[in-house]
Amino acid sequence: MGSIYNLGIFGGNKTGKTLLAEAMLYGAGMIDRMGAVSEGSTTMDFDEEEIKRQMSISLSTGYIKGGKNKVMCIVDTPGYMDFIGEQIAGVEAADNAALNISADEGVSSGDEKLWEIISGKGKPACMFINKLDMPDISFDKLWDEMESAFGKKLLLVTCPLYENGKLAGVANLLDGKQTNDQSFQKYIQRSMDVIAELDDALMEKYLEGEEIPFEEILKHIKQGVIEGRVIPVLSGSAMSQTGIKEFTQFIFDYMPSSEELAPLKASASDGQDKEVARNEGQPLLGIVVKTVFDPFAGKLSYLRVFSGKLKSNSQFLNVTKNTKERVGQLLRMQGKKQESVPEAISGEVVAVAKLSSAEAFDIFCEQGNPLTFAVTRPPEGAVSYSIKPKVKGTEDKLGNAINKIAEEDPTIKVFRDDETGETIIAGMGDLHIDIAINKFKNKFGVEVEKGIPKIAYKETITSPADAEGKHKKQTGGRGQYGHCYIKVEPLPRGGGFEFVDEVVGGAIPRQFIPSVEKGIKEGMKKGSLAYYPVVDIRVRLYDGTYHTVDSSDIAFQLAGILALQKALQQGSPILLEPIVNVEIRVPQDFVGDVIGTVNAKRGKVLDMISSGRTQVVKSQVPLAEMANYTNELRSITSGQGTYTMLFSHYEVVPAHIAQKIIDERKKEKEQQ
Repeated sequence: MGSIYNLGIFGGNKTGKTLLAEAMLYGAGMIDRMGAVSEGSTTMDFDEEEIKRQMSISLSTGYIKGGKNKVMCIVDTPGYMDFIGEQIAGVEAADNAALNISADEGVSSGDEKLWEIISGKGKPACMFINKLDMPDISFDKLWDEMESAFGKKLLLVTCPLYENGKLAGVANLLDGKQTNDQSFQKYIQRSMDVIAELDDALMEKYLEGEEIPFEEILKHIKQGVIEGRVIPVLSGSAMSQTGIKEFTQFIFDYMPSSEELAPLKASASDGQDKEVARNEGQPLLGIVVKTVFDPFAGKLSYLRVFSGKLKSNSQFLNVTKNTKERVGQLLRMQGKKQESVPEAISGEVVAVAKLSSAEAFDIFCEQGNPLTFAVTRPPEGAVSYSIKPKVKGTEDKLGNAINKIAEEDPTIKVFRDDETGETIIAGMGDLHIDIAINKFKNKFGVEVEKGIPKIAYKETITSPADAEGKHKKQTGGRGQYGHCYIKVEPLPRGGGFEFVDEVVGGAIPRQFIPSVEKGIKEGMKKGSLAYYPVVDIRVRLYDGTYHTVDSSDIAFQLAGILALQKALQQGSPILLEPIVNVEIRVPQDFVGDVIGTVNAKRGKVLDMISSGRTQVVKSQVPLAEMANYTNELRSITSGQGTYTMLFSHYEVVPAHIAQKIIDERKKEKEQQ
């Protein structure tokens, strides 16, 4: 087989990534006609939701067959930050990354966040400036903005040429052809400055005015891209096909093939580090990029091969699950169209049907040679809702759908909240969850109702308390008798629960001590304030009495419950609420407004960090205040702000708010 060039296309929402992939496929003769997002006819956006919403919501793949037996695998990713899981999967799947910048929008906070992920994985990367045929574009202004965001390593490869204010084509700074366009001449000088920085001997020739051979420039640019010392930038318009062939050819000429990249750093089963060269002579090693469930075709898994050779009708070991998988026919995907292939080598992304246990981000390898490597995991969901089936009797169907949706998308979590009794769906944003809920209906035939989840408050005490619990019942025949004395003390926040046995002299027989503890744990499920679970207490059992005939396990459990209930009432009980770490990314202009929202939500700003032109505001906010923050943030930042949220700890609810919660909770209980 020939060389595989693997390219992931990334960028913010509505920047034209899918159309860029479409234009590349059309320009290379891989598809017969150029599709349009507005018509729902593009190769990469084929999902029903994508066509309806006119936006990418999941990763998709395609390929271009080049000259000299070269193949380019294209991984197209969504731009909306709600789909960060698909974007991270794309970074894991891709050897090279292309960041697509929209000329009319400039560099967005989403672009910068994606660039941070790409750079963090050390991916060789280039950029494509799209939509340069839009009116009133200032290329010089855009270039300055990009240098401000991404640094001085930018190397302009194709410069836009305008005639009468309209995009007429691009000039390639690397093909040696001259043009009198003043902008072109200015950027040639800038680009040569960047190229000369790549090598001392090159710099010397450049400073002395020597002509540098084209082959030498090519060699140094490719090496500079691999090492991350230069970021090539190409320009044009996917809509008008301007600069597309130049971009495609640049990937084949200047970006590294899979084999040209450094060996993959892996770990063997004995813990020893191992370097695995990216060629077909090495052991098989790869990653499951994503899983898709089709109502008709069943489960389809996308596999990325890093080394070795994966063959149709073979087997491999899923290292993550420690299970063997039987592989059927390998499929090279062009959007949703399938082409059967006999094998896949390093750099290729192929699909296979009906793997039994494989899920996104699972690592696979040869049987008998277990290897693994570091994988970036997607973040936890920031937004959650309660769900329940609309139609009674469809609970089993919903359960089956939940398992499949969670398998398709690792950033969707569905779980039962034992403290509130609700089924909770958590995701990266409102749009993300809306699409998941639509999948329940459209893919799996079960409709669900979405509600706001209840906050999982907890209770504790602030002062020590001493209490007695006695359960005594005589109903003819054998009675029930259990009697205990306990001291309850508050523990530091996060301390959980401690049980201390201080009974001496056999006041309570040994076999009933665990019964008291069991009763106390049961009693902790409902506090005295608002029936929320009790946390952060130490219970000392120090005395009690028993009856030789009537004492029993259940009697001492009930005594423990009674004692705890009294102690909680005497221990100055308080309500606790969950606090989350919130990381908000916004352009500089919106920082003041964002800090205002954090303060209004009883939050605390902990830190502010600059990331290019974006500011990252790190804060802690009560979870109860974060409902609908996705929409609020988008409103105040004109859609440019994003955030992530992760549970941190519990804190005391302010008294005036606690009283409202307690009153509402008691009202609910009375109605029940």
